[in-house]
Amino acid sequence: MTVEHISVHTIQSPLAVPYTIAYETISEVTNHFVVIRMRDGRVGIGCAAPAPEVTGESVRDSRDALDVFSKAALRHALHELPWPAGRYPSACAAVDMALHDMKARAKGEPLCTLFGYRDAVRVPRQTSVTLGIASETETLVRARALFQQGFSFFKVKGGHDVHADVRRLRMLRKMFGNKIRLSLDANQGYGLADVDVLQEGLGDQQVEYVEQPTHKKNLLLLAEAARHTSIPVMADESVQSADDVSRIADAGGVKLINIKLQKMGGLRVAHAIDQRAAESGMGTMLGCMDESALSIAAALHFAATHSNVQYLDLDGHLDLNEDPFANLVSLDKQGRLLASEGIGLGWKTLPFSEA
Repeated sequence: MTVEHISVHTIQSPLAVPYTIAYETISEVTNHFVVIRMRDGRVGIGCAAPAPEVTGESVRDSRDALDVFSKAALRHALHELPWPAGRYPSACAAVDMALHDMKARAKGEPLCTLFGYRDAVRVPRQTSVTLGIASETETLVRARALFQQGFSFFKVKGGHDVHADVRRLRMLRKMFGNKIRLSLDANQGYGLADVDVLQEGLGDQQVEYVEQPTHKKNLLLLAEAARHTSIPVMADESVQSADDVSRIADAGGVKLINIKLQKMGGLRVAHAIDQRAAESGMGTMLGCMDESALSIAAALHFAATHSNVQYLDLDGHLDLNEDPFANLVSLDKQGRLLASEGIGLGWKTLPFSEA
């Protein structure tokens, strides 16, 4: 059971709707795809979606790590594969995803069976959809359009100006009332004074969580921020390992952990992080980068089989103009996601040459 061939494919995808977060405006994204073929004919595919501010690696870093892996792994047995170094989590996620896909396909079963559930992904799950940093008018226009498409859970990006963030969320609540759910992602943009403003302005607005309000490296500040608001605080950029979860739990205050396969390094590490969060009394959310539906499908399989996952924020594939795996995830009229039927991650034919 040795590796016969590995190929890596890079696709740049313009976004249909560019968006702004606390530290950049995003109009195009790059995904790498790794295809692993064994000598006995088994094949698995994985996706890497690097993002320097979150995964800690550049697009070039991630591709280089996959290229090194693809050369070093040839003629190795599966249990001997030389994984990409840990500092390249999206590259690790791609390899991990491909191996899970291959294992499930060899059994003739969907990937969720590797976690013990045959039909778990056949139940549609609501996802939040992101509203980038924009003016109040632009936010309303975008929210109306998304609501008409069936979305009713908005995650609002903020962190530049807490007063503007408060106004935008209050405006959304006033316009839609209880027809929508709201959350806020500050992307590390707040200090404690900002959190106090947040509490004063949004404490009564049924905001389900505020994501990473303070800098990712200061866990004590994050814990203190959580104590300054009744809105549940979620850690995102602060978490890349199960040990990070334990450190956040020790500091106290934080109620939720954002698990992103690309940030954590794949399904195997995500499973350990979810378990550690559950043991520490914290719920989890399955989040994403701007990534192919192949990776979103993997996250759906994971979320459907882990009871500690309370939220889905899996909209990163929706605006990709070029995605070879777009048909692996469908969206119903209630803004709910459903993974396609099929073995492994559900793909049926390779969309690119393995040469």
